[in-house]
Amino acid sequence: MKKIRRRLFMHFSIQFISIAILMIIVAFITLIVAVGLMTEEQAEHNYYYTKLEDITMDTYSFKDLTMNKGWDEGLAEENIWVQIINEQGEVIESGNVPSDFPEQYSMHDLLTMKETKEYKGFSLAFYLETFYVTDYLFVLGYEAEGAILLDELVQTYNQNGGIAKQDVPEMNNKLQQVGGKLDIYDSNGEQRMSIGEENRERELPLDVFKREISPDTYSMEQHVYRDAETGNVWILYTPNINKGEIRFRTYQATLIGLVITGAIVLLVTIVISVWNGFRYGNPLLIFANWLSRMGNGKYEEVLTERERKQIFRKNGKTKWRYRLYREVFYAFYDMAEKLDASKKEREQLEKTREEWMAGISHDLRTPLTTMEGYGRLLESGEYNWSKQELEDIGKTIHEKSDYMVKLIEDFTLSFQLKNNAALVSFQPVEMNAFIEKILKKFTNDITFQDYTISCEPLGTERVVNINERLFERMIDNLIYNALKHNPSGTSVIIRIEETKDDRELKISVIDNGFGMDEETKENLFSRYYRGTNTEDNKEGTGLGMSIALQIAKLHQGSIFVESEKTVGTSISVVL
Repeated sequence: MKKIRRRLFMHFSIQFISIAILMIIVAFITLIVAVGLMTEEQAEHNYYYTKLEDITMDTYSFKDLTMNKGWDEGLAEENIWVQIINEQGEVIESGNVPSDFPEQYSMHDLLTMKETKEYKGFSLAFYLETFYVTDYLFVLGYEAEGAILLDELVQTYNQNGGIAKQDVPEMNNKLQQVGGKLDIYDSNGEQRMSIGEENRERELPLDVFKREISPDTYSMEQHVYRDAETGNVWILYTPNINKGEIRFRTYQATLIGLVITGAIVLLVTIVISVWNGFRYGNPLLIFANWLSRMGNGKYEEVLTERERKQIFRKNGKTKWRYRLYREVFYAFYDMAEKLDASKKEREQLEKTREEWMAGISHDLRTPLTTMEGYGRLLESGEYNWSKQELEDIGKTIHEKSDYMVKLIEDFTLSFQLKNNAALVSFQPVEMNAFIEKILKKFTNDITFQDYTISCEPLGTERVVNINERLFERMIDNLIYNALKHNPSGTSVIIRIEETKDDRELKISVIDNGFGMDEETKENLFSRYYRGTNTEDNKEGTGLGMSIALQIAKLHQGSIFVESEKTVGTSISVVL
């Protein structure tokens, strides 16, 4: 599942990064449009300042101010000039500047220019660039006709800060020719004269400051002259050719742009949400249907034919939109196979258990019937039994009783091993001597005198912690099966050896008897299973090898079986 975890991480990371980039692009475009609209609006309010701002952007270096080639083209057409001054007052760049302009400005020069906003008959606009390590001052000069006219009127008609009565008609004609108006105020702020037509909008006191910020929002330009001797102030108003009204259409356009941007973002979000819903919802529905089928026990039907066509191509590969869950689908198939196998195994186990119960019932009924029959005969007193007959009856009852006790002991032991393994105690035992002791029981048993039984002990002593009673029961089962299920003359060898750098102890019971078929090998350690290699099936309980495996596991070991028909069998316990 590491692949799907990594794929999910990459998928969602790429998706959200893509969304973020898209949002950034949309926001950036909106910002550019908004800045463009605001720049246009600002240009309508203060044309020359905006022009100067545009010139400051015409650079190609982020380290130091370096102007692009051709930055000053078009200045002559607009009858303006530009100088760029560094912190020392030196002119480092200039465009369309008159020949008599200096290449160096003093602090006094710049202070005067700042206060008067005029220099050598040119009106000035300033922009201080602070983006770079060193600050730069951009100065733009232009000829303001109103300023020239005011200077001409002052030079021609000024008498003690005012205008003589005989000159008023002549001045009035000049002002009418340009559509201007002149107001003269004394030092106390009272209006002394007003010459020309009243064709300008009414202004309030704060308009003095508004003109400083947005001079081109007014229909008339304002030019001021203060007479040094009398303190009178001349204010000339002339038509403003750069006038741009403050209109709300720009702000409305900006608002509309923001609304459109929001709608685009919302639409993209909805589209992505719907896409994610189908992309992640469809597989979840398929998983839900699969789990529903699993709940109904339909393990063989992982996907319906329709779902299979929906997910897989004709070549068997997963379609692109479902590739994210490829490992999940494969895991489902694997789980379904295991559940189906488990179901079949459970059904087979149930069938085997029923067969075993029927066999055990028969096995119990047979000795009980025999014992019951002998009991009734003895109880009836109708016969005079000889000593030999009584001994035979007693022997039969004893054998049948032993068999029943053994069967009950097997049940009890199997249950204890499964449920009370933690209560079993272990003792250190030398394995060679222990196996020799077990082997003597069989070599001294006259019923096995037709079999060859031998031991190949370990070359050195080896002490192992075991439960003697259980371990002996396990080895007994293995040896007894090798003798019981093979014909007379079979050779049985018990071999003890060490493997894997003496870290494992292997005890093998090897015979050269009939061997086992594949079905018997596969089910040898299954509960209730009794093989088919013996004619004495009625004596088996079907628990012997299952108990042997449980005992091996109890000692943290395992059992391996190697067998071939007509060659023999080797069963090894590895500790």
